[in-house]
Amino acid sequence: MLRHRAGLLLHSRRTLMVGLAAGLAAAGLVAPLTAAADPHPATHGTVQAQAKPATPKSGGPHKAAAFKPHAAKAGPLATAGKTGGKVTPQTADGADPGPQGDGSVANEYDLQMTYKGAQDSAGIVTGPPKVYLVLWGSQWGTPSTNSTGDVVPSGDPDGAAAYQQDFFKGLGSAGDGWSAVLTQYCEGIQAGSLQCPANAAHIQYPQPGSVLAGVWVDNAAAAPQAASEPQLAAEATAAAQHFGNVTEAQNRNVQYIIDSPQGTNPDKWKDLGYCAWHDFERTKFGSIAYTNMPYQPDVAGCGANWFGENTARGKLDGYGIIGGHEYAETLTDPNTPGGWTDATGQEVGDKCAWIPQGANGGLFFENLSTGSFPLQTLWSNTDHLCQSSDPIVTGPTLTLSVMCDRTDAPNSPVNIGAAAADSSGATVSYSATGLPSGLSINSGTGVISGTSSGSNGWQRITVNATDAGGRTASTGFWENIGSGQTGCTAGPEQLIDPGFENGSADVNHTVMTDAWSPSGYNIITPSSLHSAHSGTWYAWLGQNGSGADDSINTSLNTYAGYQNANFSFWLDTESTNTSGSNPDTLQLIAYSQYDGHQIGVVKTWNSTGSQPGYQQQSVNLTPFIGQVGWGTTISLKLVSHESGSTPTTAFLIDDASVHEN
Repeated sequence: MLRHRAGLLLHSRRTLMVGLAAGLAAAGLVAPLTAAADPHPATHGTVQAQAKPATPKSGGPHKAAAFKPHAAKAGPLATAGKTGGKVTPQTADGADPGPQGDGSVANEYDLQMTYKGAQDSAGIVTGPPKVYLVLWGSQWGTPSTNSTGDVVPSGDPDGAAAYQQDFFKGLGSAGDGWSAVLTQYCEGIQAGSLQCPANAAHIQYPQPGSVLAGVWVDNAAAAPQAASEPQLAAEATAAAQHFGNVTEAQNRNVQYIIDSPQGTNPDKWKDLGYCAWHDFERTKFGSIAYTNMPYQPDVAGCGANWFGENTARGKLDGYGIIGGHEYAETLTDPNTPGGWTDATGQEVGDKCAWIPQGANGGLFFENLSTGSFPLQTLWSNTDHLCQSSDPIVTGPTLTLSVMCDRTDAPNSPVNIGAAAADSSGATVSYSATGLPSGLSINSGTGVISGTSSGSNGWQRITVNATDAGGRTASTGFWENIGSGQTGCTAGPEQLIDPGFENGSADVNHTVMTDAWSPSGYNIITPSSLHSAHSGTWYAWLGQNGSGADDSINTSLNTYAGYQNANFSFWLDTESTNTSGSNPDTLQLIAYSQYDGHQIGVVKTWNSTGSQPGYQQQSVNLTPFIGQVGWGTTISLKLVSHESGSTPTTAFLIDDASVHEN
């Protein structure tokens, strides 16, 4: 999963709005839907009975989604409490096939994956997929080599390192249909697309033995006992340098798996209740995709002996189930969330997680040339099902990755990498047109470099690739030599369900509402008593008198190497309280993901002098993110407070947005 950080549920209560109508009417306002109404949007429609893929929970936007262990039942409210200041990702009621679950499968949100349009020049992994294993820390001990060529460290009592190496070595062999499911996904198409045309750049089916690109036992120093997200990202950067991947093109189609040693607690996985996540960062070596892979046997619910083997090899099942999950999601969404996710933020693996073996779309064993490995199925848009196998889809032999629109400072060094992928292995040469003065492209590497001269403004650049067989491909982007934040322009929308259109009128802790964690019944509502800025659903804060604040809460993933973030939303303040001495208020508050401490009040709005009708609000989150560091996840909470015993102000919120660069 993506670092789908579950938002901090700083208070969660189920509030039925019984008796509220009279108080609001007396104040000149109107009441929300009653509990009996319980409207559900069309997206709660029926599910194909043959599919019913399980739906693991998450409450925040995708960065790298937390893949939750299933050691206990996770029905409504079962995991709603905060742990270390952060809600554990949850699973929809009935979706837990674990020993203490009911074994059923439930996914009433059977949504297709949509393409998000790419972030930092990456929508999918377009070239032959490559994995580098990083065994981080002196705790792994001294490495040696076994009879099959695997690196075997002395501090690995369960054999996790060799197991992972065998898995990645085996992909693409022995009729591996699981890898074929991924080949239907592509990039370079319109954002919002559900299917890929034949001429788009598709994920490539791996050649046998080609996926594992290297293993590094980084044992010069101990890994942190509880590594933070920025520390994990820094280790991925160190790995890129170690393996000589020091350009954007060299890192374009690879992922680094940061394996933490036994007994450690990276990103507090044992406290926060997940198994692994994947993410990306912006570095001097280009964008780097990486996975936080804790020592899976340390937590029984992360796949160990999931099929009842009770064997030494079965103890490592999580490295197949969860390792495969994160690998597949990195291929389809390397720079989260620029690739393929559904409207609730789930990725290709999330939608099919933990379906019991034997059920349609359930866990299964894939027989590869290097052994038999347990895997979960993957979501197939083509079939609208969770699939263990699909026909291989092949795109053009030669493709060029999308390139982001960007700004570079005048009279400064420029370095922009183009990345071609040629499935035939032929040599590729590059050329470009429209380059600003002072820049040129290296025909062998595709790197555009030089020193920009003057402020040329926005220019359209076209990059062309030609392989030895005469095949061609091209891509284009806008380059601004001028003032502003250098590098890629702001990426796609970072919030899940920014317009609340997934929302449910009740707090039932399904994936449809958890993106915003409403504090009470009908806070997110389609009520006709007020109106949305667009669409049907909106958030209505201010339904209670003093002592019972309303709130919505979401999490925001930030990216190492980014420097700016802006949060905006549309606000309609409908109020009868115009008192300057005791106004009703709406606050935006930022919280730390780890311990729940308040980073700061970003801004306060009040009812005094308010104008009815939606007005766009925009605030700069950069100073608050800076307090905890880029590459972390923060929680954003909008909370209303009524100064009197009866509500007098309705704060209506819709069409929120966060962009980072």
